[in-house]
Formats: sequence, structure tokens, C-alpha cells
Amino acid sequence: MIQDDNDVLEPPINFSMVDEGIFRSGFPQPANFPFLKTLQLRSIIYLCPEPYPEENLEFLRSQNIHLFQFGIEGKKEASSSAASSIPKQTILEALKVLIDVRNHPVLIHCKRGKHRTGCLVGVLRKFQNWCLASVFEEYQRFAGAKSRTTDLRFIETFDVVGLRDCLYGIIHHYYRLAYYASKKRRLLLYKQAQQDMQTYQHYKP
Repeated sequence: MIQDDNDVLEPPINFSMVDEGIFRSGFPQPANFPFLKTLQLRSIIYLCPEPYPEENLEFLRSQNIHLFQFGIEGKKEASSSAASSIPKQTILEALKVLIDVRNHPVLIHCKRGKHRTGCLVGVLRKFQNWCLASVFEEYQRFAGAKSRTTDLRFIETFDVVGLRDCLYGIIHHYYRLAYYASKKRRLLLYKQAQQDMQTYQHYKP
């Protein structure tokens, strides 16, 4: 990506737009910071357990970007029949952050932007009602020869129905009530909705 004749903006490895306000990549290096500035990020979802480098933290502070860290170990696949090392509850918590538009624009990344990032994007696609074949194709496009059967099985078996129903129920309830409400009543409903969203944030299947 070129900004002008002298400045070349370099995106992080495996960078791509996932959806409006959602991006994915491998680990950003200092050379990528000028490019990241153009995204006007509000949040970063970091899926590795290692501490974030101080140079990267300084960049986040300078841009007022909030860091959400979900430490998932990057283990190699032992065999295609082995259980996934990706913890479902951790991915669920990351998904809650990801679908909250208050955190957008947001960048998801792990080390290479393949497996951990691919699993989170995969469950997001299920939440968006993508067919499984398309979800798998997207995962494999980024993972390449490093595609893991255990990751695909994790995505396939991940249940997003309960989370979707919980969120949609809150939205439908308050949109319906607010339609008939006075300004004062809408303010009270807004405060109640905030409390219910706190319940949603602590949802566990």
C-alpha cells in the first residue's frame, strides 16, 4: 500500500479485512505501525500468551488503542485425531469482544495469523451464518500447507447458537420497547440495556 511517492505503508504478515471494522493479521512489527495508523484502530485482540512487546505497547498508547489479550498456547498438531488445544471458553470470550461494535475498528492477531486467528475468525463466520464449506475455505486460504484438522474440527463443533440467541434477545426486547417509549423512558431502557449487556458479556454456554 502506497501513501505517497516517498512513504510505503507495509501491512503485517497475513493481513486482510474480515468485515467492516474487523481486520486480521500476523504479529505487527514496528515497520507496520504507519500502516496500522491508517486503520484508526480502537482495539487489538491478541491471541498469544507471551507479553506484548514494550515497543508495541507504546504504539498502542500513542494511538489510544485498547489491547485485549487472550493467551492461547500455540501448540503443534500432534495428530489429526487429537483434541484441539484451543480452549473453547477463551475463544468465546474473545468472540464477545470481537462482535461488540464499541471495540471496532479491531485487529485480531496471533503470531502468524493462521491457526489461533483462523479459529476465532472461523467461529465469527459461524455466528454470521456462513456455510461450513466457506468457513473452511477461508481458514485454509490463510493456513495454507499448515492447515490443521483439529482446528477445522474445533470450528465445526463450536456452538454459537446460545450466544446468538442471548444477544438477539436483548436487542429485540429493547428495540421493541424503545419504539413506544418517551425520551425519559428510553433513557431508563438504555441504562437497563447496559446492565443486560453486562449479563451477556458473562454468558457461558
